[in-house]
Amino acid sequence: MEQKSIALLEELTQAIGISGDEKEVSRKMKNHLEKLSDEIIYDNLGSVFAVKKCGKENAKRVMVCAHMDEVGFMLNEIGDNGLAGFIKIGAVSDAALYGSRVRVKTRTDEVHGIIVADEEGAAKALGKNMKIDLGVNDSKEVAKLGVMVGDSAVLDGSFMTLGNRAIAKAIDARFGCALAIEILEALKDECLDFDLYVGASVMEEIGQRGGTTATGLIQPDLGIVLDGGAANDYAGKSNAVGQLGKGVLVRYYDKGMMPNRALLDELVSVCESNQIDYQHYYSMSLTDAAWIHKLFAGCPTLHVGICARNPHTANAEIDLHDYECAKRSALEVLKGLNASKIDAFKEANR
Repeated sequence: MEQKSIALLEELTQAIGISGDEKEVSRKMKNHLEKLSDEIIYDNLGSVFAVKKCGKENAKRVMVCAHMDEVGFMLNEIGDNGLAGFIKIGAVSDAALYGSRVRVKTRTDEVHGIIVADEEGAAKALGKNMKIDLGVNDSKEVAKLGVMVGDSAVLDGSFMTLGNRAIAKAIDARFGCALAIEILEALKDECLDFDLYVGASVMEEIGQRGGTTATGLIQPDLGIVLDGGAANDYAGKSNAVGQLGKGVLVRYYDKGMMPNRALLDELVSVCESNQIDYQHYYSMSLTDAAWIHKLFAGCPTLHVGICARNPHTANAEIDLHDYECAKRSALEVLKGLNASKIDAFKEANR
């Protein structure tokens, strides 16, 4: 894997961006996307997309969508003893909290802390009994740090590679942001038969909110969602659903979307024709595809993603071979699209 891809993953994962506070990630994405596109557009919640126009009148619109937000916390109390209470934003497991380091984003800076708990909270992994220790003695010292109720915080998960794996906070989602940038870069000199919208939504982790509003903005004829799912290969079974290193996920079912079968077949065909590793996958979770595929008159929508171990923790883990498989397969699907093929996907369920 090229070093610039690894550097991009590190840059994007280390930004702080819980649901509803993704501006830092958005600005990083814009810096990469704007030099590869005709224009940058936003919905009114903050989702950001680059537009590559084909120059044809009434061109079809293809939407490639990752999501920028990560799970985390919002401070809701500053105690007299200087400990900060918090609520969870998104699905963070209580078991991942006790003793973890955190990064708190203030209005002007960043402050580090650690999650502490009483004996019962630690033993039973009770998040409601946990607090953030900022290394001070009272609420006045907290105020001097610039920390206030309403500030956001994330688990402190620095980026590292381990063999052919990459480990970091938020990498289970933000690999899609990196993919979006690299896909647009690879297509910048390609003559496409459609207008291409490539970017990322906000607030996916709390109900696919940005995916909904971004779809309203773009009104796509076809969607590709760059998001992942949990690996289930801990026991080492050869038939496990979701294995690191086995390639891009052919996601044939999830809680939010029954996939377009013709698009799913297209992904498999592309992988087999180009010797790209792939694996069949299903999930009881959901992604932005849950809304993209059914808004307005609906549009055929495809997942192109990878699986991750330890999602929603400080040390989520992906396989870099899977990342490359997802990138190659998405590019081949996009290169093979034209207006008549998009119409054929729309007609496949009739």
